[in-house]
Amino acid sequence: RETPLLLSFLDNLAPATDKSLPSQELIDACHEIQKNRPDVDSRYIIPIVSGMKRDQLVHKLPEFVRSSDSIFKSSLRRMAERLGRYVLIFRDEPDPTESTLRGMSSCEQMVYLHHLDFHNVGIPQKRYLDVIRLCLEDDEVFNDRVVQAALDHMSGKFLEGESLPLAYMRTIILTCSKHESLHSWICHVLLPRLVEGSVYTDKRQWEGWMRCAKMLENTRDHGVSSLEAIQKLPEEQLKMYRAKYPQK
Repeated sequence: RETPLLLSFLDNLAPATDKSLPSQELIDACHEIQKNRPDVDSRYIIPIVSGMKRDQLVHKLPEFVRSSDSIFKSSLRRMAERLGRYVLIFRDEPDPTESTLRGMSSCEQMVYLHHLDFHNVGIPQKRYLDVIRLCLEDDEVFNDRVVQAALDHMSGKFLEGESLPLAYMRTIILTCSKHESLHSWICHVLLPRLVEGSVYTDKRQWEGWMRCAKMLENTRDHGVSSLEAIQKLPEEQLKMYRAKYPQK
């Protein structure tokens, strides 16, 4: 009984209003309690995650990913609970040399989960992919606009020279199946942008790009098609695509 009572006590100590953040004293106390538990239970810091700095939450993400699905989802909900107006935004630090942002918006969560270095922190690839799928299945939180904002941010960073995360094209494919509302944006903005960034130089991402393009190539009956994006491919890659998916 001790654990549920203590968790309930800590939860009641956390401010209930959007305008108030957990005090630093409460944050420190929750971390101390977690550190002294034999199982390093991540539930002890969930009440105060909205008051933690974002860079600290990034380091804590692996703990939550390793937890049960219910604890994982609860942690994400609490991270974002005071950031409603930033739900579609990946915030930039006002001063890049100092971490000041607190909590983690839903858009930011999706981005950081994709970029999770699961191998280096000892998380199986299956679990990495599963938690992203869990988010995509949660329509109330990770709706089409949140997913679009996260994919858009990551593709913009790709054009700036960052690598696409492992699950990126898989997420786009799952999004194609789930959100018809994003088909036009995927066809006319996202797929061409990835071609501009030479997505075909990464075998895994290129396979995903081709599969996604194929899914949306023959959807003209719905007023949208990926054909324009396909035609933007360099000649060699266009031949590769047509060898794999002949035009009907």
